[in-house]
Amino acid sequence: MCTLTLSAYKSGCKSVGGISELYFIDKSARLAQDDLVMSVADGSLTITQGAASPNAYKIVPRENNWTFTQPSTDENTAGTTFVTQTLEGVLHGYTPELVTLANNIRKGRMEVLVKLRSGVYVYAGLDETGLQSNGGSAGDSGTAIGDALGFTISLASEATESAPVLTTFSEFTNAFTVVSAA
Repeated sequence: MCTLTLSAYKSGCKSVGGISELYFIDKSARLAQDDLVMSVADGSLTITQGAASPNAYKIVPRENNWTFTQPSTDENTAGTTFVTQTLEGVLHGYTPELVTLANNIRKGRMEVLVKLRSGVYVYAGLDETGLQSNGGSAGDSGTAIGDALGFTISLASEATESAPVLTTFSEFTNAFTVVSAA
């Protein structure tokens, strides 16, 4: 059993890191739905369902091969700060559906709901630009066991705040049509 009181001899509770699920949303398709409203207050995201439901493409990562980071940049003399939300990983496989999804991700502006292994849902790409491709590959065969077979994706967005937490997953499934991408 772990303790919640930290001391020199007792460590706090440890949690397993990583990403268990990803849901890719075309930002333009989401913004086209005037009645689908996303609002953030105190780091928490609330989604109000619209009449139409844009697609959210679900990816279940293999071998914990996706990462989501949010390093901040602060300029004290100018009084500015921003967060670079970065999502990187591999879409495993090479199917017509994955070719289309990888092409759309590379060409578009994305929003991504990231389910952490801890069960927390983080929504990235809400700022104006959304997550945009900044590298990767358009399909690899790999040369040895363990090499990537599929598409490497690297997305980034400059945001003014950390990605908010979605506390009620049913709000997401009510507002979006979840499509399995693999």
